[in-house]
Amino acid sequence: MKRRFPLGVRMALGNAAVAVGLWLGLLSALVATGAWQAGSLTHFVLVLAAGCLIGGALFGLAGWFLVQSALGPLQELAARLRKISAGNFAGRLPESDSLDEVSRLAADFNAVLHQLQESFGALDRLTADVSHELRTPLTAMRAVSEVALRERNPAVLHDAVGSMLEEINRMNQLLDRLLLLTRPANDAMPTKLEAGLVRKTLLEVSDTLGLLTDEKQQVLLVDCPDHLLAVFDPALLRLALMNLVQNAIRYSPPGTRIRLRGFAGSNAVMIEVADEGPGIAPEHQQKIFERFYRVDKARSRAEGGVGLGLAIVKWAAERMGARVELQSEPGQGSVFRLRLRALSSRTPDS
Repeated sequence: MKRRFPLGVRMALGNAAVAVGLWLGLLSALVATGAWQAGSLTHFVLVLAAGCLIGGALFGLAGWFLVQSALGPLQELAARLRKISAGNFAGRLPESDSLDEVSRLAADFNAVLHQLQESFGALDRLTADVSHELRTPLTAMRAVSEVALRERNPAVLHDAVGSMLEEINRMNQLLDRLLLLTRPANDAMPTKLEAGLVRKTLLEVSDTLGLLTDEKQQVLLVDCPDHLLAVFDPALLRLALMNLVQNAIRYSPPGTRIRLRGFAGSNAVMIEVADEGPGIAPEHQQKIFERFYRVDKARSRAEGGVGLGLAIVKWAAERMGARVELQSEPGQGSVFRLRLRALSSRTPDS
């Protein structure tokens, strides 16, 4: 890369050259019009040299101070930025109440630093959660394998292999969900938004999860008009509803009812998954859609949850241009609501 002089030096040299050029032009004009006549060649050279030196020095110093006064705040910002590293995004640049360019630049830098701090914090939490979730099945597999080797009993060995296969399946599910959630919004994964019958998807989810409700002696009810239409991606809607209903089955007591309801709302189509579980406290309702967040971590892990189901629901809803909502009170169950675009709404392809 070609090295260049600092901007202050270049500005000073440029201003000096301008001053010399102006002085030469003025002196030439005076001589040409006869307004000034040199007594001798020496006199002319002295006047020319003095004007060039004085004018060049004055114009050069003016350019130098102008650049320094303009770049001084920027140099201070650069010095503060150099002190901020990837491990410490807590520092911020000083902002003033003025509306000049430097103040606006500092505000923009601070906004970027805030986003970086949030991103690195989320990455640290994600790394810690993934490490923990992967360490748990690995520890379990190591424990059962050590017991099987120590016992040298075919029956114990058979049970150990079965337990290890279950843990491997959980790890595969975790990795698949993580790969799904880490897809950027503009990736190549196709999203097929189309007008479709809502009841058809609700019945598919009900038929698929019917065995799970039977095992817990629960009742899964579907309530949706036959001809209710909405704009959605069938695969993404099914994915979101599968996770919502599975959560309802997991956290609802035996003998309770789970309602899967679809109806037309105001400029939207609503799909609700209502359960009779323990409900969710207000302080958790905004956080449960975050990755790996669990209201009761010990109970969730024991029941097979890793805290990714609701994050997948939110991801699928956003891909369809929909929204997921929650209505819940402790001890009174929960209602998760997907707000889809009605058929009359403008679709992305229209």
